[in-house]
Amino acid sequence: MAKTRSGLTVRSIVWGGALALAGVAGASAVSAGCGSDGKDLFIVPYDAGSDVEDGGGGADAGPDFDPTLGGPCTEDSQCDDLIPCTFDRCDTTLSRCRNVPDDTQCADSEYCNGQEKCVLRMGCVPGPVVTCQDGNYCTIDRCVEATKECEHSERDSDGDGDPDDHCAPSRDCDDTDPTVSSLRTEICGNFKDDNCNGLIDEQPCSVPANDECGTALAVTAPGTFLLGTTATKKDYATTCTVTSPAAARDIVLAITVPPGAAKDVLVRARTSAPTNEVAVALQSTCGQAASELHCGRIGGASEARTIARSVAAGTTVYAVVTTQAESRVDVTVDMLTASSKPTNESCAAPQPVPLDAPFTVSLVDPTKDLESACQRARTGELTYSFTLAEPRDVRIFASTLSGIGEPVVSMRSSTCTDELRCRAGSSPPVFARSLPAGSHVFSVAGTTQIDANVVVKTYPATLAPPNQSCATAPDIAPNTTVSVDLADQEDAIRNGCFAGGPNAAYKLDLTQASDVLLIGRLPLNEIGAVSLSRAACGLSDLLQCSPGITPQRVSRRNLPAGSYRAVIADEQGLSTQLTALVRPTVPPTTVTSDSCVNPQTIPETGGFFTGDTTNATANFSAGCDAPGQPIGGAKDQLLRLVLTQPRRVVFDMSGSVNTTLLSVRRGGPCPGVEITNACNPGTNPNRSFLDLPLAAGTYWVQIDGYAGAEGPWNLDVRVLPP
Repeated sequence: MAKTRSGLTVRSIVWGGALALAGVAGASAVSAGCGSDGKDLFIVPYDAGSDVEDGGGGADAGPDFDPTLGGPCTEDSQCDDLIPCTFDRCDTTLSRCRNVPDDTQCADSEYCNGQEKCVLRMGCVPGPVVTCQDGNYCTIDRCVEATKECEHSERDSDGDGDPDDHCAPSRDCDDTDPTVSSLRTEICGNFKDDNCNGLIDEQPCSVPANDECGTALAVTAPGTFLLGTTATKKDYATTCTVTSPAAARDIVLAITVPPGAAKDVLVRARTSAPTNEVAVALQSTCGQAASELHCGRIGGASEARTIARSVAAGTTVYAVVTTQAESRVDVTVDMLTASSKPTNESCAAPQPVPLDAPFTVSLVDPTKDLESACQRARTGELTYSFTLAEPRDVRIFASTLSGIGEPVVSMRSSTCTDELRCRAGSSPPVFARSLPAGSHVFSVAGTTQIDANVVVKTYPATLAPPNQSCATAPDIAPNTTVSVDLADQEDAIRNGCFAGGPNAAYKLDLTQASDVLLIGRLPLNEIGAVSLSRAACGLSDLLQCSPGITPQRVSRRNLPAGSYRAVIADEQGLSTQLTALVRPTVPPTTVTSDSCVNPQTIPETGGFFTGDTTNATANFSAGCDAPGQPIGGAKDQLLRLVLTQPRRVVFDMSGSVNTTLLSVRRGGPCPGVEITNACNPGTNPNRSFLDLPLAAGTYWVQIDGYAGAEGPWNLDVRVLPP
């Protein structure tokens, strides 16, 4: 009987008489309610006492001591130890309670804080944090929560792109100077070995162009200028700059408005490499940061924009273009009709727009005032409104006119403060069904500084399908699959998972505590998500969200009886499948076997297995391992599965700590031969997953690590009809 209530503690008492039963020197807890139904012999909760370690055994417990065994019992109800993370049952073969810890019930959504443990008599306790230390002084090690992986980057003290010299000799000749490295161009006449080839000012060398205010490129008319930051230095401070300014470089343009009317000066800079970050600032006095008019930059982006509004004729402004690395830079200067900064910056004054009439949104310098669940929005936003004479379906289409980013459209409430829908990207449009008559507000932002074409189109009002709301969600029966076409769905289910993608909800009712595995299948290379929520589907109801490419999974063990909602979403609103696998909660089985000698057997009914390859040996190679691995690959463990008839078998390693590798082999003798398309590396947060049609026969399940990874692992095995 697995429990679902919050953790409690039981005051320890010593039950002395039965310690020697069955030759076992310890016992765990029997529920305080055990004495009901005439079973008065067992009226006191049992605990081994304070002199017993976490597992419940004393120092002299002996080699055969089993810490999961407790006092006598005749039924499961007598074995509740009041620890929520243990699986409690009466072992009828021994007439003893068995309390099995289940670490998975302690796991939170965080990877980098370590693997939580379930400890007998204590409950859930934190595990050691993931340090990611690889023992190599020449790497900077960090844990990345987004990918559930360790990252090891080369140590680069001065940020010039070359590793430190003592780590990679003959590359960076000065670890204190970010302007010299093997990646630099030799500069003429500066008496430095800029490119670290052992020579100073050798030919060919480059003379920096437009490096300083005194050598700024003079611009007197609109145009595009092919420039570069090769051989230049970082001379001037700006309020926005690239990620590593110490290793950056800049160039300067002196832009003079020609005679006539005042003009808006718009400057766009784009580097030749998509990974080379750029920033561009406009100053009224060259090199004076205090005179800055505007600075444009999106972190990591290779394009940036800036604007100076209503610059008088004959006035010169200075564009400081900064790149992260040496690069060609295409700089476009436009001189536009003078304007004021848009007044539709906030909810206070949205700009009215007509229906069915395209308009242009220019995202250069708006302030970020509104929050959006579509987190790809990285610019400020402009607000707009439209009016409906009657209820209508509304679709807002937005596409990029210029720039390298995408628009982000957000439907707002009548007060503009709350977001109703959002969409990042050009397809599909933001869709709101059956909006009432009256005025409605939306905002437009961008993933970068772009010009976007936007149009609001309306259609006859339609009724929402039942799966568009968690309140009316149709049933999904346990162990079934539903096909879900999201082409005409809204982003209406706001449960905190994958905002911006059309979604659909299904009701999953559990009559008892169950292990639930949701599988969301999306089109190839498409991004989406599957999530599990409580019935209301509010932000506080979200139990688990799994976004990414297909297949996405949500795994929840010992989920209490009740009504839940399974939600699937797809970025493009395409056809998907949602599978709900449900079984009564099973206790975890700890796997210690390491090779073909006495491998752990998987029952033909499936089960849940845990292990740790840290102390295992590397016995078996795998066809889907990373290139260049030694024979045997990483440390591994082996399980055995015998099927007496054809079955569909689902293997899921969600929740495993390290980057996993799962391989299924067939035939004897052990370890058999790897089945075609039955090897899967878990190089994403969901870890390895296989869904296989298997004929009757003997199979060997290899638990391994990708590219040498090792550590704790979980394996959920579901055996289903073919």
